[in-house]
Amino acid sequence: IDALSLREKEVLEGRFGLHDRDPETLEVLSDRLGLTRERVRQIQNEALLKLRRHMVRNGISKDALL
Repeated sequence: IDALSLREKEVLEGRFGLHDRDPETLEVLSDRLGLTRERVRQIQNEALLKLRRHMVRNGISKDALL
């Protein structure tokens, strides 16, 4: 997750309730970050894609995470 920008980290942590946070909706995150729901969704998808690419480059399978 260190490969992500601060905004991408914030979106993923909020959306998925990481680091002892409660999961937040797109609406709540968009209000808090001052972005549209669509932009928050786009940032989320970009961050997940970065993480998937990082896993592939490092030979980490999905099964290893679960």
